[in-house]
Amino acid sequence: MSSPTLPEGTCFSNEDLKAEVITFTAATLDGVAAFISPFVDNMLQNDHIRDRLTAEIQEADRIGHLSSPVVSYEETTRLPFFMGCIKETLRFDAPAQTILPRIVSEPGVWLQHDIYVPSGTQVGASPYIIHRNETIFGEDANEFKPTRWLEGECNRCDTALQHTAHVRLMEKYGMWWGYGDRECAGKYYAQMEMQKLCVELFRRFDMTSASSQQRFKHERWAVGMFWNQRIVFRNRKSFSSAAKESL
Repeated sequence: MSSPTLPEGTCFSNEDLKAEVITFTAATLDGVAAFISPFVDNMLQNDHIRDRLTAEIQEADRIGHLSSPVVSYEETTRLPFFMGCIKETLRFDAPAQTILPRIVSEPGVWLQHDIYVPSGTQVGASPYIIHRNETIFGEDANEFKPTRWLEGECNRCDTALQHTAHVRLMEKYGMWWGYGDRECAGKYYAQMEMQKLCVELFRRFDMTSASSQQRFKHERWAVGMFWNQRIVFRNRKSFSSAAKESL
């Protein structure tokens, strides 16, 4: 098999190629797992957030807004606080931590009007650093705060129009799905998987940490890796299943 043709002057090291292979092979399954672990952990570490999330899901289930036996993707998007938790987890603990490097094309590019990057230069950006930029995400960017995505609760906007513009700004600089030509091709499938599974977890189970004194281990490599996450699951009967049993 012949090697792919690269632009003249382009050189990829063995480390570059390894990073690319990890990026592509870790998509979807590992990416979803790398999201669900911090999502659950952030809920368990913040009782008031977990209680509000659970109450929202339970109330939607009680009034028949969640399909049975499994919630639909569209139904998950109608849970505002839940969606705030989803977006905040993507920001705070982005599943993919790779800088997604690329080569600057001709004639080069100016950054912030005073920094010139010549063509042929390999550039990239860290999602961890970008997502903690206080100018974009607020002075509390180092806090896990789902309400920053909710109108009337973000404490940075006075009107609905301002809030919509602010959310668009945060999403513009969000690198949780990659960026531009390097955006994840499977993001829509992954988003559906993540949202349906996370709703069902908190719909069906009461979850507590087996060891509240020690958080799970988290390493931010090309994809977030987690271990020692010990959780106690207790069945919670959903309103839809209870209604069926009473018939």
